[in-house]
Amino acid sequence: MLPQMTSSNIFISDSSKKLLVLAEGFESRSLSWISDKQNKLHFNRALICKYRFHSKTNFDKVLSATKQHCSNEPEILEYDRFEPTVFERKIQAIADECRDYNEIIIDISVMSKLLVLIVIYSFIHFNGKLRIVYTEPETWGPTHERYMEALANKEKKYSWVSLSSKGISNVTKTPNLSSIIMQNSPSLLVSFYSFNEQLLGALINEISPSKLQLINHFCNRQKWREEAMVKIHENVIQEFFGESIEETFSAHVLDYIAVFEKLADIYNKHCYNYRIIISPTGGKVHALAVALLKLCCPDVHIEYPTPESYLFEDYTSEKTHAVHQIVFEKFNHFITDLSSKFIINR
Repeated sequence: MLPQMTSSNIFISDSSKKLLVLAEGFESRSLSWISDKQNKLHFNRALICKYRFHSKTNFDKVLSATKQHCSNEPEILEYDRFEPTVFERKIQAIADECRDYNEIIIDISVMSKLLVLIVIYSFIHFNGKLRIVYTEPETWGPTHERYMEALANKEKKYSWVSLSSKGISNVTKTPNLSSIIMQNSPSLLVSFYSFNEQLLGALINEISPSKLQLINHFCNRQKWREEAMVKIHENVIQEFFGESIEETFSAHVLDYIAVFEKLADIYNKHCYNYRIIISPTGGKVHALAVALLKLCCPDVHIEYPTPESYLFEDYTSEKTHAVHQIVFEKFNHFITDLSSKFIINR
């Protein structure tokens, strides 16, 4: 039922009224889809999510490229990762205005994971075609050499391994992604492995979950990453949970379907006895699976540990491996059908 990711027909649309949502980003792949010479798509309206407090940006290039595909001046929505509720209200209002559009294209390639959830959830009532675009880099950072250096330094100085971002500002939540259901029940935290072990440490300190389920990812071009992320988190898991952690689930970095099915299984097994909290700290495509589950299950609660800053060096490669899309026909009806099929305890 869940549509497969594809790399074909990514520049084809017969919709008469289209909205584009994308982000500025600091990676070169922020321009991969919008500035491709094959992209002749034209939009009635375009929204550019502009990151506040980012010192490195492709904003001017993204704005210039987007203007070439839009009838009107693109709208700029500032996104403050420390206070995302203001952005959530604005994008929700715009989503309500666009319910009569035929198609909405959301390029999640350089969106933060929490931003991915906020944007997709805002279109919960949209019943046209919703298309997700994702540009896959040839490689993801960090390099294996940087990882080995950080691991050696950790063992010498007992320091955190933070190779994708640094520090934690706070654990963030927003009104649309929150839930007060089963607030007094024991909690089950579902989090994703990353290259910053502080993210999981902050979540555990904030939530004090009774159960912990971790989801990992792998990529055949960088096979070492899967085991490396497990190694990075060994100490924090041992400190808080010992051997009582749920068995780790792992899926390909682009396999949102397997992740959604796992999340649906966790929900169905535990929703009556635990408050289910999910933190999308892994890859962007896996964050899409979390967004779909939240759309199906309003009682799921989303929290996200917000880094103080990001490490721009070697974040992803300059080279693009492929541009993919996932197409959801009649999005609101699709979510209703998805709930009926997978979320039997809704």
